Amino acid sequence: MKRILQTCCAGLLVAMSGASADGDNGYLREAADGYDANTAYQLRADWALPKFLTVTPAGAYSYLHLAEKFPHATIYRAGSVANLARSPQSWLRSLEINWQDQTREFHSLVTAMDSPLQGVMVIHRGKVVYELYPGMRPFDNHVWMSNAKPVASLLMSQLEEEGLLDVRKTIAHYLPESIGTEWENIKLIDVLNMQTGLDLEEGPEQRANPNSGFARFMMAEAGLPNVDGELKTHNEALFAIGKLHEPGTGFEYSSANTQMLGLIIEAVTGRRLADVVAERIWMQVGMEGDAQIGLSPQGNAIIHGLISSRLVDMAKFGMLYTPSWSAVSEKRLVSQRALNDIRTGGRPENYRKGVLGPKLEKLFGEPPKANAYQWDAVFNDGDLYKGGMNGQGLYVSPDKDLVVAWFANGFSPIPMERAARTIAMAVEKI
Repeated sequence: MKRILQTCCAGLLVAMSGASADGDNGYLREAADGYDANTAYQLRADWALPKFLTVTPAGAYSYLHLAEKFPHATIYRAGSVANLARSPQSWLRSLEINWQDQTREFHSLVTAMDSPLQGVMVIHRGKVVYELYPGMRPFDNHVWMSNAKPVASLLMSQLEEEGLLDVRKTIAHYLPESIGTEWENIKLIDVLNMQTGLDLEEGPEQRANPNSGFARFMMAEAGLPNVDGELKTHNEALFAIGKLHEPGTGFEYSSANTQMLGLIIEAVTGRRLADVVAERIWMQVGMEGDAQIGLSPQGNAIIHGLISSRLVDMAKFGMLYTPSWSAVSEKRLVSQRALNDIRTGGRPENYRKGVLGPKLEKLFGEPPKANAYQWDAVFNDGDLYKGGMNGQGLYVSPDKDLVVAWFANGFSPIPMERAARTIAMAVEKI
């Protein structure tokens, strides 16, 4: 039995590496107008967690219909819809994107049959200048994956500004149940900046090792037994993560950090996390639709990745960090203080001490300055980037008043990270 569990765990964790499958991704185009009934039934029946985490037809289906397979809570919208002006820009379609030995015009990158992109939106100065849905419908709710992480950091910033928490205090100050665990004396800022020093880094080595703290946590979150055959709850596995070294010494990316933020937000507010997101963000912005958030078997909202919404609503979330925030919200939700914290709160000396920093340097073709407040990259010019498993992305340039948002079910041959950065450099000249 133990060997069977080890094999199953290893297979699932390899799937979680996010590696793209070879070959034509043309099946994604089938979803552009919605699935026919027979195909939907077949893909739903064929679904399994590893197929959600890798590039498969069943995975693509579940990215648009995750609530059919996972329990979810609703993140409700309210009030009038903020209808964004459309002003398509032809120059953007023909903008050349260069990466290694490849060059492709932006529109060709999005529409190519080898592209796994399902929806792409570019918003400049509050207007939609590019919008295309090659693999989904505009009203489909698509899973954000790790693009959701800044939602947790925004809530933390709001609570800090209201005096309800202090990011320089420790986890134990807000969660007494952490006393006696390795989380006890870690400061909130180190969780926000993913530098806890715990055995929770989310990289290929950790995914392939079912004994790692990250692997054990993810199995519990999915309601599956760990390599020892133990079925832990979300919180049991999270608090059981061990220590590797002192905090504050390296950028060690992990979804477990974001889940800890979720527990803190609930402890401080006394509210269920889905309701906090709705009340403090979704109902305050002119979103087009309700969003959804996946739940663990115990009911924990999986804030690190399982938010699903329309593409335009994820882009509107990005707009909250730009001067055009007033086009979608009557109230400024991302304060100048919060934005400054993101831009200056990271530690450049730690950025390359981990798996993700060097990877993003390669994708962007330049080294970002640091990571901070759950954002994967903060550039010297103040631009921000957050990415999600299998090709999701959100790029925000506050100074250039730009948002580039995309959904996918895999990684583009020419990375959208490079495309978004190229777009940002181009609009700077306009």
